[in-house]
Amino acid sequence: MVISVIIKEIKNLTHKEFEELSNIYLSTFPLENAKNLEIYLNHIYDMLKNDNKYHLYVAIKNSSMIGISLLYIFEDLKMALLDYMAVALNFQRHGVGGKLFEFTNNELNRLLPDNIGMLLEVPKEDVSDPYERLRRERRIQFYSRLGVKVLKGVNYLLPVQVDGNAEEMHLMIKPSKNITRISKKSIIAFIDSVYTDVYDYRKVNLLNKTSANLPDVIDIKELKV
Repeated sequence: MVISVIIKEIKNLTHKEFEELSNIYLSTFPLENAKNLEIYLNHIYDMLKNDNKYHLYVAIKNSSMIGISLLYIFEDLKMALLDYMAVALNFQRHGVGGKLFEFTNNELNRLLPDNIGMLLEVPKEDVSDPYERLRRERRIQFYSRLGVKVLKGVNYLLPVQVDGNAEEMHLMIKPSKNITRISKKSIIAFIDSVYTDVYDYRKVNLLNKTSANLPDVIDIKELKV
């Protein structure tokens, strides 16, 4: 059953709203072995307060926050990162995520009309645990239904897992134009900007690993699971 929600941007984040955001974030984060999530939440709070390129969109039901979407816009690169999007567990599978995604994408197109697309970090599905694999496959299928495609051959590494074994992620894109390829130079510039501007991660080891084997031109393909 599709439920009715109000979706809007929050520009002046209150303490109560940040608590609601934090509860959704911590209860839905897809990587169990990610480190220091509470520390990163404080970083998110600072960005929302001080960086006008970072946007918070929320789904509201009965005056309570039930979904969040965090978008960082890189104007010079003509791209954006969907840093995180989630719906509270009790309200999943009711159409809220799709509405929140479309609202976020429409806001990107409004704020940056000539953008190339919105990129996402999505956990890969090739894990041994069958329940976790199913969760990841469903997440990929959800985004695929919304027109999101994969940047083929890009083994993206998530900076919040840098203390040992950083997990490879799919780097995916919701293209705003009818593009099928993107240059290696553009993707490296995007990842570098994400690491420094969004994660405040300024080492070069993960960027070097990701960029080492990239082709000069990267194909944008549908991801089948």
